[in-house]
Amino acid sequence: MSKLLELPVSLSVAGSTVVACILVLRLISPDVFPAKWRYAIGKMAIGFYLLPIALVIQWLLPLFIPKQTVTGPMPGLPLSVQQTQSDLTTRAMPELNLSADAALVFLSIWGAGALVFAIWQVYCYRKFIKKLQQTRSPVPEKSEAAQQLTLMKVVLGMQSNVQLAYSSAIRGPVLVGLWKPTIYLPMENIANVDMNMVIHHELIHLKRKDLWVKAITLAASALHWFNPFVHILRKDIHTWSELSCDEEVVKEMSYVERKRYGETILNVMAGSKGVPIRFCASLSGDGKQLKRRLTIMLNVKKLKKHTMIMTAAAVITVGAIGTSTAAWAAKNTPEVSTDTNQTIEGAGNSILYKDVGDSIPINGVQYLKYSALTPDEQKFIIEEGLGAPVYALEGYEHPVFVDELTPEEQAQVTIEEGYYSPDSIARLKESSEKFPRGTSVTITHEEDPSIPPGTSMTIRSLTPEESAIFKKRQEEAKSGGSRSLTPEEIAELKALFLGSGNTQK
Repeated sequence: MSKLLELPVSLSVAGSTVVACILVLRLISPDVFPAKWRYAIGKMAIGFYLLPIALVIQWLLPLFIPKQTVTGPMPGLPLSVQQTQSDLTTRAMPELNLSADAALVFLSIWGAGALVFAIWQVYCYRKFIKKLQQTRSPVPEKSEAAQQLTLMKVVLGMQSNVQLAYSSAIRGPVLVGLWKPTIYLPMENIANVDMNMVIHHELIHLKRKDLWVKAITLAASALHWFNPFVHILRKDIHTWSELSCDEEVVKEMSYVERKRYGETILNVMAGSKGVPIRFCASLSGDGKQLKRRLTIMLNVKKLKKHTMIMTAAAVITVGAIGTSTAAWAAKNTPEVSTDTNQTIEGAGNSILYKDVGDSIPINGVQYLKYSALTPDEQKFIIEEGLGAPVYALEGYEHPVFVDELTPEEQAQVTIEEGYYSPDSIARLKESSEKFPRGTSVTITHEEDPSIPPGTSMTIRSLTPEESAIFKKRQEEAKSGGSRSLTPEEIAELKALFLGSGNTQK
């Protein structure tokens, strides 16, 4: 569930960071950065809202950067634990935790909101399309609009099958349809409209797949419905989609032609009122943006080298900021305490086992959880009582050996929740077979790397009589039971198996 929570959080934070950069860029004059590049940054923000950039980075980094390790002493544990540098940095920061119930509530609300938003948008889109189809009438093949469509498709090198139609439901030309694009023309107010420029504008939208960009933006809005930045982005995408389209249309025009194009925009200015612009591309636009739109359109120039360098640097910088933020958000998403963490009641306080997976690296030796061991290794631990278990417990920064726990904690831990070294089990098994039962054997770090350097461990195999203590424990393990050892059993086991225990050389 942690990964499921990490995904929407990292996506939302990363996308919002890019939108924040877009808001900052609003303070810069439109003459500095071309409209198409600002539109490109908006599309980049959509990508950060939808693509798990952080997860891709986490997957790719190990392929190119070797994993470096640092060995250092553990507080409260006389072992050197091999860890990556990133792990050490993470432990230095406060750990944020979220209960599984709280995470489930958050994910449920998030999912329900996304579903409601998506259903509403689909309903509005179908309603809009139905209205257009009900008022649709064909455009004659010999009309000026049909002839300009054929000519402009050749000029732009387009093979797309685009339809033309009239509709009384609109007051300005619009492009609608992802799979079956149609340019709808109004039944009225087209006498003073330059049809060549209208068709050119709408075909540029189609060629750049701006309708798909708007559809994907709606998907991001549904996924992050709770985030106000994504709704700001949706409006920004529409604005720069139109401005960059104008820029593309007029880049080869003379000043006189640009003025005529501006007059065409003015003639259809009221056409977008009541039209859901999130579903279509329209030549007309908001009157509030009209002055800026005409100014940009009249002053479009070929990009100079220094402008291209500045623009590329800005886009790369925004992308780097978004990527870094995505990685940071993924790393700092609160961890979810799952049901695999078990609270065990015993004498004194309760113990909460950490869910650290099926393995723990300690001093270069891999310790496996009891459930991850082979049946033969589990049987050896149960019958012989050997294996030097390590436990990952809440309240301890690092894994600890059983003999370093307090008597109350020792009374609560179980064999099944311990971690064991398969290599150590193999060596102990070999020693138990080589030496008669009841014989004491001293093992050093050189013989078993899981033993801390400079210490030794004295053990001895159980005699048949001593093995009787574990028969009941073995039956409980087979039946799925999990009973805590009593302090008396712990003390007796230490005396039987460890002899003098860990003794400093």
